Amino acid sequence: MIKRIGIFGGSFNPPHKGHVEICRHIFKRNDVDQIWIVPCFKHPFDKDLAVYEDRIIMCRFAFSEFFGRVKISDVEKILGDVSYTVRTLDYFKARYPDNKYFLIMGSDTAEDAPTWKEAGRLRTLASIIEVPRGDSSPISNISSTDVRSAIKFGNKFAELVPRDVAVYIVTHGLYG
Repeated sequence: MIKRIGIFGGSFNPPHKGHVEICRHIFKRNDVDQIWIVPCFKHPFDKDLAVYEDRIIMCRFAFSEFFGRVKISDVEKILGDVSYTVRTLDYFKARYPDNKYFLIMGSDTAEDAPTWKEAGRLRTLASIIEVPRGDSSPISNISSTDVRSAIKFGNKFAELVPRDVAVYIVTHGLYG
């Protein structure tokens, strides 16, 4: 049986309520059977990221409400080196060839996608599900940058992230 798998990659630095709402939105539309969250191991644009293991743990907390419909994948750590979406999709297609893949991205990310490594091949490996972002979107207009900035400047941030993620950030002193 062919499974429809949504691949939702990103820094998840940290995962926030907008990320969770994207999953709810995709499931509500019945676009996929399962979503695989893929935190990048080493960002191709050399972004400064929290430790990979911290981001994986926060993702497990953030997406726990989906009870198995969302899987947190450490594939980019397994592959090592710089994380490229095309390489990740190649891995999944080789390892699980019977699945149909959908690349989930916000409209803000979709604008940058043509600059990604082997961007032309992406559409041959997966269909694109573009989720609207911004003021007119059904998804909260939250970014990980907003969360990190609030923490850095001592502002309230707990309403931007799932509760367990907020607790993890505070107890581990992240982004301060």
